[in-house]
Amino acid sequence: MPQKSARVKLVRAPELAGGIAVSPSLLEALGAPDLERATLRVGAKSVSVPVAGAKSAKSVAISPGLAKELYLSPPQTLCIRWDPEQQALVLGPVVAIFAAKRRRSARRALFGVRTGDLRQLILHGKALGMVAYVAAPDGIDPNASYIEGYVRSGRRWVKRKFPLPEVVYDRIQSRSWERRPSSQEAKAFLQSIPGVHYFNEGFFDKWAIYQRMAKHELLARYIPETRQLTGPASLQAFLEEHGSVYVKPTEGSQGKGVIRARRTGSGYEWRFGRRTHGTTRFDALYKGIARIQRGRRYIVQQDLNLATLGGAPFDVRILMQKNGRGEWVRTKAYARVAPQGRVTSNLSGGGTAMFLSYVLRRRFRSKRRRVAARIRQAAHEIVHALEEVLDGPLGEVGLDLGIDKSGRVWLIEVNAKPFRKITDGGPKRQVWQSFRRPMEYAKYIAGF
Repeated sequence: MPQKSARVKLVRAPELAGGIAVSPSLLEALGAPDLERATLRVGAKSVSVPVAGAKSAKSVAISPGLAKELYLSPPQTLCIRWDPEQQALVLGPVVAIFAAKRRRSARRALFGVRTGDLRQLILHGKALGMVAYVAAPDGIDPNASYIEGYVRSGRRWVKRKFPLPEVVYDRIQSRSWERRPSSQEAKAFLQSIPGVHYFNEGFFDKWAIYQRMAKHELLARYIPETRQLTGPASLQAFLEEHGSVYVKPTEGSQGKGVIRARRTGSGYEWRFGRRTHGTTRFDALYKGIARIQRGRRYIVQQDLNLATLGGAPFDVRILMQKNGRGEWVRTKAYARVAPQGRVTSNLSGGGTAMFLSYVLRRRFRSKRRRVAARIRQAAHEIVHALEEVLDGPLGEVGLDLGIDKSGRVWLIEVNAKPFRKITDGGPKRQVWQSFRRPMEYAKYIAGF
């Protein structure tokens, strides 16, 4: 739980002999005793330092040598608290945002499409009084007492030495980057730092997470029936049972690789992208799907017969995040309407984002409030239940919810690393909150 903390200006004081200066009134406000010497902790590092008195409770002075030893860069705004259990003064929090750097890129787009995302997180971290930086695999040396991380300087990213973090927010951009040996080694080191809080640690495998959710009584009520695609017999049996199914890669995202297959009066039909294929023979259907599958692991999921708007199916994307009190809150919610002729509604595939209230009003009329209440209830129940079935802690998730024509809410997919846009057609306050809340949560779990 967070303890009493204060935001202070950390300033250089060359006259101090390897220590810090803190006002007695600030120590009293933090619940700390009078100190002549104390353990000072920054991130994962602790040192014993002399403590001198200071006049102002709004600043803490530090000797240049100690600042260098702790990889701090005064003048800077930080938070300070007293840890009674460890009998230590703590400066921070130190938060590393773990992301992969592109091998070849301009300094302005160092982290690909997530560059703007990371820049916003760093800005919010600075505003909250924390040491926040991007930790990329190339700057992590398990034998070093620091991390060479990245921060913004003007319009460019610069590399500097930072303290080992007490919180890591995993924002690795893709599964392929996550699988790189350098990323795996860096992640293992970050997770091994004593006392570190590491959240949103990896992408979800659709089949693995389905198996866990299916064993949870509450989650099982929301998820559509799903099976592994193990060969022609598994697909044929599922088609016979449901008539229409979706075939999805277990490690896919953004709707890529998704196929809809169904039985028709004359045989079978499958749709991929904008193209629809028909056949009278099941073996031809399976061969067509296998060509798209290309040996990758797939699942088959029942077609939920989703509600439509103007003849196009839609789903609901909800961004659930933890706030500065560690509580789940809904940050954003909007409907995604599939483009004409497509089987998925992902925005990257041409889907259209619309205000959820507008879509519900158009589609469900007098029942819209009841359906909206079901969506809110489902989102909160699902995120709390997910924490019971997943191993690592979560700070945010993207939920893709489907609403069938009767108004029942289904959980289609859980996104471990939801993508956010800096410029968004939605309310600006929600966009701001989507970047602010993860950093507030990081501050909370660090104890500030």
